[in-house]
Parts: sequence; structure tokens; C-alpha cells
Amino acid sequence: MDSNKHGFNLFGNHKMNESVPVHSTPGMNSLSPYLNFDPKLLNPNGSQFILPEGQKEKRGRLELMFFTIGGSVISGSMIGSISGLYRGIRETRVLTGSVRTSSIINYIARQGATTASAMGSIALIYSLIGTGISWTRGIDDELNTVASGSLTGLLYRSTAGLKGALRGSLYGFGVSSLYVLLTSKERLQTYM
Repeated sequence: MDSNKHGFNLFGNHKMNESVPVHSTPGMNSLSPYLNFDPKLLNPNGSQFILPEGQKEKRGRLELMFFTIGGSVISGSMIGSISGLYRGIRETRVLTGSVRTSSIINYIARQGATTASAMGSIALIYSLIGTGISWTRGIDDELNTVASGSLTGLLYRSTAGLKGALRGSLYGFGVSSLYVLLTSKERLQTYM
């Protein structure tokens, strides 16, 4: 092979038998091999992410809404499937063979879909109410989370009558308060 033969690549011509350096400076793994500068120099004491001017570093409720709904559907599906497996095994003790297997699979699929649908609906209601409260108040804090949880329970259980709706609201209040206590200990200590 001719040692003077040149090849072409996107980053310029080089001799085919020469190795292309992986790092621009030996021993400097944090340097970019193509831009030849340390990326930490762009923003030495700030965030690692480049954000548009005026944008907050924290994601808003509208952005988190999609994660909340999707996570709820997936976790609901898993919880429902496990519940369906348990119920299917318990209910089909008298059956044998492929009939039992098919029945258990039906229990798993039915319970998984039902639970995923319910949890997705609750997450959608919670996210929409939380986003609405956040936009109305102009601030996103723990009070929005507790109010969203309470109103979600009230709205989701509103078809069960007044007592059922109030029980749902209390349940939503309890779950959202527990979430706030677990995730915002530092911010809540200033109020205590």
C-alpha cells in the first residue's frame, strides 16, 4: 500500500496509514477532540445546560405533565398486571392446562389495562389542574401540589356522590401532602 495515499473524511484529509488522534491534547480526557477547548469554560459556575435567555432551569408543570401521565400509565399497568396475576392464580385453581394459562393471561391483561387507564386518568386530571393553578397563581410551589391532589381526588370520585367525593378529596390531600413532605423537606423547614 502506498504510504503517501491520502483519504478523505468529514474532518479533512489525512494520510491513510496515520492514526487520527482521539484527544486534542494527550492526557486531557475532558477536552473535546473536535473543538479543542474545555467545555467547562463556557459557564464555569453555572448550570451544565445551555438554556434560552429568560428560561428557568426547573421544568414547568406543563413539561412534567407528559412524564407524570406516562409514568402513571406504565406503573399502573405493572401494578395491575401483578394484581391480575395474583387474582388469576387464585380464581383458576380448579382449571388445568392451557385453559388455566389462558384464563390467567386474561386476568393479567384485563386488570393491567383497567389499572393503567385509571391511573392515567388520575394523572391527567392532576396535571391539568396543577398546570391551571400554577398559571393562575403565577408561581409553582408546594401549595399547588396539595391543592391539585385534593381537587383531583374530589373530581375523580365525584360520580360516587358527595361522601365519595369528599373521601377522594381527603385521599388526594393525604397523598399529595405526603409527597410534599418527602420531597420538599428543606423548603418546608423555613415555615416551621
